[in-house]
Amino acid sequence: MKCNKLAFVMLGLCLTTRIAFATVSDEELQRAIDVVRTASPTAATTGDIRAAWKTLASANADQIPAILRGMTGGNPASDNWIRTAVDKVAQHTLDAGKTLPQNALVQLLADSSASPRARRVAYEWIDTVDPNTARELLAGLIDDPSLELRYDAIAVVMEDAENAVGDAQKQLYRKLINSARDIDQIKACKAALEELGESIDLSQHMGFVVAWRIIGEFDNTNESGFDTEYPPEREIDFEGSYAGKDGPVAWRNEAISTEDELGNVDLNEEIGAKKGVALYAYAEVEVANAQSATVRYASPNATKLWLNKQLVAANEVYHAGGAVDQYVAPVELQAGTNTILLKVCQNEQTQPWAQDWSFQLRLADELGGAIETTTVE
Repeated sequence: MKCNKLAFVMLGLCLTTRIAFATVSDEELQRAIDVVRTASPTAATTGDIRAAWKTLASANADQIPAILRGMTGGNPASDNWIRTAVDKVAQHTLDAGKTLPQNALVQLLADSSASPRARRVAYEWIDTVDPNTARELLAGLIDDPSLELRYDAIAVVMEDAENAVGDAQKQLYRKLINSARDIDQIKACKAALEELGESIDLSQHMGFVVAWRIIGEFDNTNESGFDTEYPPEREIDFEGSYAGKDGPVAWRNEAISTEDELGNVDLNEEIGAKKGVALYAYAEVEVANAQSATVRYASPNATKLWLNKQLVAANEVYHAGGAVDQYVAPVELQAGTNTILLKVCQNEQTQPWAQDWSFQLRLADELGGAIETTTVE
């Protein structure tokens, strides 16, 4: 923590430092970028980094895009040093009555392979000097790989959709709901489309798994069950019977299906308000092709997650969350059937806010767009 505070203090000092603006060669610029990129969120700032920052902050405006590209592969600390140097150069340039290299900034914004943070800074300076152009550019980024830029782009186009009429309005909202990754924006598009007479299955749209086979309850007294390997972790045998907390337990004969629009399975409703217990939920999904993906799930309870018998996530956290996509695990889906096993542990806390026992889970691509799957029932 001391190192972090020191870094921010030094950053503040640099921002108030008087800079002598002069010509910086491309070689000097690159050396300075390389040094600033050694900044770390957990290490004290060195004199070399401060000196390199001054070099960057004394560059000319035409070098701003090159400095921003130095963010590629960086970390939050080095990105902050680069950002403040760019801001210093840009503001000095405008105060002197000169112009920023807008064409080069536009090119950087359009380069989706560049650092999302660098592209964001480029957009903000375009917006500072030419808001109309910035808005036009932003409106074309609703499918951008930068979720921050995508969010802002969708917000802009939603304003256009609100003012559109007839089929044009429906088409805009359809396009937006397919591009949106923020849950509030998705819900807003859904509400707008439903007002226009269209029905949207949100759980299907977002890729939630809504049908599960369940077995329980196993013992989680004193939170001991999280690390206990109960039989479902070794094998899935729908005919098996095992020792549970209060007697024999077996897989339910039929899958439970949730009708919640966000795929939430309320175990208090399905099982009963049990405490100090663990339960397993199992599902199979089919995909046409092998692919990289993410399993995104949420639960206010402690959880372990297996995909195709491989442990991919473990979160021994009780009653400290539950928002959509609370946990994200990168996975590799195989062509055909993929198995999902989720262990959900409820502890023995008695406070009203500690009574939830639930989960939701979906399959998505890297950016959160639903992957086309078929649930095997």
